[in-house]
Amino acid sequence: MKLNLLGESPLPPPDAHRIARPEDADGDYYLHWRDERYHLCDRQNRHPPLTLDFADYLGRSGSETLPKTLRGLADAPIADATAGWGKDAWLLASRGFTLTLYERNPYLHTLLAAALAAAQENPRTAAIAARLTLNHADAAAALAPASFAAVYLDPMYPERRKSAKVKKHMQALQQLIGHHGDDATLLARARLAATRRVIVKRPQHAPPLADIAPHHAIDGPNTRYDIYLAPNTPDKN
Repeated sequence: MKLNLLGESPLPPPDAHRIARPEDADGDYYLHWRDERYHLCDRQNRHPPLTLDFADYLGRSGSETLPKTLRGLADAPIADATAGWGKDAWLLASRGFTLTLYERNPYLHTLLAAALAAAQENPRTAAIAARLTLNHADAAAALAPASFAAVYLDPMYPERRKSAKVKKHMQALQQLIGHHGDDATLLARARLAATRRVIVKRPQHAPPLADIAPHHAIDGPNTRYDIYLAPNTPDKN
């Protein structure tokens, strides 16, 4: 994917050798650097420019269910293999977990990298940001066997119908990255990488990822977390 950038940033974006001006670019999105941050802009004006600032997440309670899926792993290495906007990773880091993030989309990776760099310089967010490491990679190819205690997956799930309730950040995410394409490979690679468990976030109505049944599930108000246990794990069903 060609990364299209307008404006000059002190942070070099990924694939800098492939940057093109917006007017020369393919695709619907480009990044505009202004006011000390990146803005994700949609040529078709389906939504206003979007930004990412981890300081905006401060004071938000977030899901109480997600941290429960990592019980007993407070000091263990964890991978978020589908980082997206980084909201779930930030929530977990704010609860004391240490995570390595993988994001394959160059636009989202650039937004995440800039937001993480800013968070590291902000006294209010620096301690949380220090628990996050970001990689520009497709986790389905990059995850090494037995490299993490747990791997978290939140693969894009297609909406059954368009809804005004779908937030603009989620709309942009759906338009940018769409469906991963090979859920079975992603899940298999995650299960090879995790020595304890894989957690897959799913809508309540959705079937298991790749139609592979989990060992058990933890239900939230609107979300289900399917748990796949690693062989020889001390974890219990």
